[in-house]
Amino acid sequence: MNKGVRRCTRCILPESYPDINFDSNGVCRVCREFDHRYQNVDWNDLESKLARILDRYRGRGRSKYDCLVPFSGGKDSTYTLWLLKNKYGMNPLAFNVDNGFAEDGAQQFIRECARKLGVDLYTYSPSKEFLKRVYSHAMHRTGEFCTACVVLIPTAIFRAADIHGIRLIAGGFCEKTEAPPSRYADMDRVRFWNIMKSAFSRKELSWDFFFPSWKRMFRIKYFNLPDYIRWDLREIHVVLKRELGFEKKLSDIRFDCLATPHSNFLFRRIARFSKLEYLYANMVRAGFLCRGEALDILEEREAGDLPEGFFDFMSEIGCKRSILCETEGRSTFEYSARLKLIRKIAIRIREMLP
Repeated sequence: MNKGVRRCTRCILPESYPDINFDSNGVCRVCREFDHRYQNVDWNDLESKLARILDRYRGRGRSKYDCLVPFSGGKDSTYTLWLLKNKYGMNPLAFNVDNGFAEDGAQQFIRECARKLGVDLYTYSPSKEFLKRVYSHAMHRTGEFCTACVVLIPTAIFRAADIHGIRLIAGGFCEKTEAPPSRYADMDRVRFWNIMKSAFSRKELSWDFFFPSWKRMFRIKYFNLPDYIRWDLREIHVVLKRELGFEKKLSDIRFDCLATPHSNFLFRRIARFSKLEYLYANMVRAGFLCRGEALDILEEREAGDLPEGFFDFMSEIGCKRSILCETEGRSTFEYSARLKLIRKIAIRIREMLP
């Protein structure tokens, strides 16, 4: 972590963050926009809308399940599953994607949570050799490998819902604490294909990376539970520890994926700020972490230039020690994506559908 960089006096975003500016008190643009967005939220109205959505799908359709919950074993997805089962009376299918990077005990915790909650668990494990080829090609073309999971996991979620005849997907993504800068949130299937097409056929990638757009739009509804209710991480942590034996700390972010230190390093190399910086800044801004504590954690997790075991990890996904030199200056932005206006219209239509 660079101690000499200027940072927001409220959160910890650095001056290298995209389109950042600071007011006379040193507070960044993102913090000011956050206050404007969330100061007048009518949570009662949003929870009423949530109730109508759940009522529309509960006990209906051809599936034995009311909804599918993407379940990574982290606090947000675990709490989403717990709430839907215990507070809202839904019968969810818990769905997990095993990409081979889960920490020791993560899959065991996921299975144990599903057992305690009395919900069915469906885990999808794509071929590790196939994923290794995808990760390696992404790394060589763009200087990072997370591109694959950004497309793989949503595709797998919709595919699993479709297979089981489920019409509703309830995610646990909390924009307050998880949202990346918009510039780095535009990986879509068009850009992914442009990255991959020199090494893979469309048929090879179709099942795991390309779910039909018309089904996404008109057959399966996706929403995130934190968009409709107050999402208090402190309360969530207490509930999960009491009910499910959740052992992570409130400040633990992305510890469940062994690739996180390497992904964070590569992202920082390209963007000049890190994923952990914006994630911890989000937590500080939302009031769940003190600024000083966030800086201390960041210094500990980003100590040194290279994460421990970086080149061993690169070797696992089929890259040589020369990979950093080979990919200097490369990024996903070299490849065209779907027009942003089209994406916004598609998302808006999907949100409006019942």
